[in-house]
Amino acid sequence: MWIPDGNGLLHLVDLEEEPAAAPRFNGATDVTLSLYTQKNPTSAQVIKINSIPSNFDASNPTRFIIHGWNSAGKNMDHFRSAYIKTGKNYNIILVDWSKLASASYASAKTSALNVGKYIAQVVNNLISLKGLNRNTLYIIGHSLGAHASGVAGYNLGANLASVVGLDPAAPSFGSESLANRLDASDAKFVQVIHTNGGLLGWADALGNADFFPNGGKSQAGCGLDIAGACSHGRSHEYYAESINSSKFVGRRCSTYALFTAGSCSSNPTAVLGEPASTSASGSYFLTTNTKSPFAKG
Repeated sequence: MWIPDGNGLLHLVDLEEEPAAAPRFNGATDVTLSLYTQKNPTSAQVIKINSIPSNFDASNPTRFIIHGWNSAGKNMDHFRSAYIKTGKNYNIILVDWSKLASASYASAKTSALNVGKYIAQVVNNLISLKGLNRNTLYIIGHSLGAHASGVAGYNLGANLASVVGLDPAAPSFGSESLANRLDASDAKFVQVIHTNGGLLGWADALGNADFFPNGGKSQAGCGLDIAGACSHGRSHEYYAESINSSKFVGRRCSTYALFTAGSCSSNPTAVLGEPASTSASGSYFLTTNTKSPFAKG
């Protein structure tokens, strides 16, 4: 099948391909963790597993953001700018595993699981060395990065505030164990945003609260989008926009057809993204605008 990279370019992928033999995973060299705060909003400080930069402040909420296949940390930079724009103090950590993500899809899938385990190790060190507060920790990932986020949460014993899956990758994950993919038991609150379900993204509910913008399969303004690249990427665009907007309001419903028919108009609502509606549970549907700003209110 054709799968897009972080820049929307399409690659032909053989989902039956066995992962190529890869060098032993070394998080210290294979993964770069770039820290941004209000003190260094544009110039990163690099976190190493046993070396924590001076601007990391454990009293502030921490956000890890993980990209997907054939992508890079720079493709998630809109998260950095969104958190900085709030004017609030965050530890914003962009996870770059592009050295591994640029391999074949099969190999990158294996590497994503290792990245998740490595992030869990880093978090445990941040807890022991700096006193990081698990109750304000979010690990957010797109596509393959969504499963890396889930693996990180699983290896932290689900003892963190939230894991967020942004259109979690579907290809070749259907038979994976819960330890190797995102699921509702990976954090105290697992939020999933589905934007290309059934093609590149996971179609069914995976989290505590699952949001299905425009039905969760194809996105408004994406046109024909045969390979799903535009719709797949909208998940992280919506989430980044939500950081400075509380207008992505979803309504709980069992199907998009019932939602559009108005059959769920008296059901509870929840807000997609941040701040998280942590009491929400079930599937929520909403519509968006065709271009940014996407939220309708």
